[in-house]
Amino acid sequence: MKFEISRRAQRELERINRWWIEHRDARDLFARELGEAEIHLRTAPESEVWRRRGDRLIRRWLLPKTGYHLYYEYDATRERLLVLAVWGATRGSSPRL
Repeated sequence: MKFEISRRAQRELERINRWWIEHRDARDLFARELGEAEIHLRTAPESEVWRRRGDRLIRRWLLPKTGYHLYYEYDATRERLLVLAVWGATRGSSPRL
């Protein structure tokens, strides 16, 4: 399966990872947890549906130790998962997707 990351999500991932490295003792925790999420989602991509946008199903996956959600779309016919955004689970709002 293709595991792709949108430009927006890539910028968010880089920003979050930089912050994590600069401010946390477990500097590689975010990167490790992201890698674990990719492995899991490649084998079981149909997790919780967060929202429907017309015929699009936007799903999310929690990185439990770091507290971030990966928001993504999964297209089974094309065997493609696209990460749309990375967002703090404790924020008071949701990403605009």
